[in-house]
Amino acid sequence: MKKTIIATTIAALLSTSALPALAQDAAVGVDAGAGVTVDTPAVDAAAGADANANANANAANASANAGGMSDNTFGSVMSSISGSADIDLSAVTDEANVTIVLLSSLQGNSDTEAAALDEALSANADAMTTLHTNVEGNAAIKAKLEAEGHASSDVVAVKSNADGSVIVFVDDRA
Repeated sequence: MKKTIIATTIAALLSTSALPALAQDAAVGVDAGAGVTVDTPAVDAAAGADANANANANAANASANAGGMSDNTFGSVMSSISGSADIDLSAVTDEANVTIVLLSSLQGNSDTEAAALDEALSANADAMTTLHTNVEGNAAIKAKLEAEGHASSDVVAVKSNADGSVIVFVDDRA
């Protein structure tokens, strides 16, 4: 979440700072009665266009990430752990889009992230017990887990999206 906010902020700053550079290269004439004309070199336009293109690409990536596209990172799991036990799973039915994400498939899968994850799981042991009970009580999620060879006790986090879809993070580390 922090990365998304930072990326969005940087993209916004870059896009607003690039606009004056583009406007400068418009060869705007300033006539204050003295016949003064101000032109900027074409180099400004190239730099402005590159910065604007990069800012637009960063903003698009940040929007995609904010829309749930970044659920393949350890950061997404870490941010979901503490609130997973409080998510109401009663609305999750067979028609809901339930996605299983394995920890082994996450980006940034290093010893450091794994250690931080283990620490977060230990710190939230009571919440994990509640989460496992909630997952066990939901037929749709339980069926999806079993179909992929996992148990409710393998779940480390659940993320509910605004569109009603659910992402279930499963610890498949052995």
